[in-house]
Amino acid sequence: MKLRWLALSLGIVLLSVSASAQLGIYGKFVATRFSGTEGAGSKVTTWLYGPGAGVHYDFIHRGLIAVGADVRGEFLSGTQQKYRSGLFGLRVSARAPILPVRPYIQGSAGVGGIESTNSGIVGNHYDNKFLYAVFGGVDLTIFPHIDWRLAEAGYGRMSGVGSSANVPASSIFTVSSGLVIRFP
Repeated sequence: MKLRWLALSLGIVLLSVSASAQLGIYGKFVATRFSGTEGAGSKVTTWLYGPGAGVHYDFIHRGLIAVGADVRGEFLSGTQQKYRSGLFGLRVSARAPILPVRPYIQGSAGVGGIESTNSGIVGNHYDNKFLYAVFGGVDLTIFPHIDWRLAEAGYGRMSGVGSSANVPASSIFTVSSGLVIRFP
């Protein structure tokens, strides 16, 4: 009898959590400053630009606060370089009681890679490395279920790019803006 009561209680809790869940799909334009070190030890800083996309799913709602997961990818390019990344993270957002804004912060980890056509950072293939980053931003509701991601900024570190074991980690600073479609 206790097992049935526990199973029924767990089912009710799971249904109430999923009933308040919210899915968001977003696309954005990204500008990233990549700062790394070439094989000879000289510092290299370059800007890369391009599209990014992702999905976030808020599965916990407590008042004005929501907690969820975020999966994102970026496909950027610049002078003689291409960058791609795939990240998974935990996201915390807040809904303002009067204003139609949703500030958020998230921590993410995953894989990032640089491909270079010159003999600088890497060869003519993607050199995928561990990547972690922290992002923060503000979404502004412009229509029901459509938000404009006013601005998002992020800072991350990627394991040393290159074949040598003594190449230090690279830093990545990101700014972006785009649209979010929310599904209740």
